[in-house]
Amino acid sequence: MSDFSMIRQLQTVMDDFTGRGEECGCQLTVFRHGEKVCELCSGWTDPDQKQKITPDTLFPVFSVGKGVVTTLIHILAEQGKIRYDDLVTDYWPEYGVNGKERTSVKHILSHRAGLYDFPAGITEHEKYDWEKIVPVMEKMAPLDTVGGFHHYHGYTYGILAGHLAELASGMDFRSLLRQEILEKLDIDTLFFGVPEKRMGKVALIDGSGFPPDPRTRMNDPAVLGGLNPSSNGAANATALAKLYSALLPAGYNGVRLLSPETVAGATRLCRIPEDVLDFACWDKFGLGYALCGPENDLGRMFGHGGACGSEGFADKETGYAVGFTKNRLNATHPDHPLRNAISEILGLPRRIW
Repeated sequence: MSDFSMIRQLQTVMDDFTGRGEECGCQLTVFRHGEKVCELCSGWTDPDQKQKITPDTLFPVFSVGKGVVTTLIHILAEQGKIRYDDLVTDYWPEYGVNGKERTSVKHILSHRAGLYDFPAGITEHEKYDWEKIVPVMEKMAPLDTVGGFHHYHGYTYGILAGHLAELASGMDFRSLLRQEILEKLDIDTLFFGVPEKRMGKVALIDGSGFPPDPRTRMNDPAVLGGLNPSSNGAANATALAKLYSALLPAGYNGVRLLSPETVAGATRLCRIPEDVLDFACWDKFGLGYALCGPENDLGRMFGHGGACGSEGFADKETGYAVGFTKNRLNATHPDHPLRNAISEILGLPRRIW
């Protein structure tokens, strides 16, 4: 199939889904071996269909942001500023209390730090207030054995890894992100804390037809304007595709963020032998990146999906780097029919995450 034919099919399937209301708005950007294949968009920024999606529309991408903070940690490791087997307390001495003393950097990256939820009483806005939530995690006791079984750190991973990156680099998180990723890849459409002047560019999460859903909290400017790299990132599809292109051998515009050796190490399954893998479960992790197979080659495709269905990932075999954003909640999550249709056109295995 020619690229022209494939792009036409991709645009048609996106328009079909938004046209019949199965999706509200979406974007898709694909690179292959460092070259842009397409940058597509369809639908609306809100359920009232007042404003059309454009390539620079920002979407709340939820956990897709975990792949960004993961990449920062690996960049620091290549720079010799952090080591995977070091104790967290080597960088963050105050963390070593209440049973967390032997937590390693690798435990955080592989979602085995035991801090997979917040303590009782934390408000929704406090989860995105960096100055308040970092000390909470610092003092908290683990909920399970540190270094033991995997537990997805849905809201806490970005706080733990993000503050660790700050301490190892000596920079605040946003400055580090800007220096090590955004400026290198010419990205101005990825934020953890959307600036007030860009709030009007953010698509609303469409929960119409669903019971009240906590994911619509991303329509709250106070949440979008806060900082929690686990879940409050906002980006367009092109920013995500650039990032993952820069993790593959061809890079993006001549820039490679990580070496092949680092990527290979980061995309090996990391869990204890007793924690038997169920391939049907989506949360299979290497060092920070979610691994999505296929089953006989678990680390071939890696990246991260988000709670509304957005995703960013790279495929080592085909050289594809994909950014996909969307704003309508689906009852089938984490299995998304539009993503599946896109995967079929691209010839890629489906991802359930």
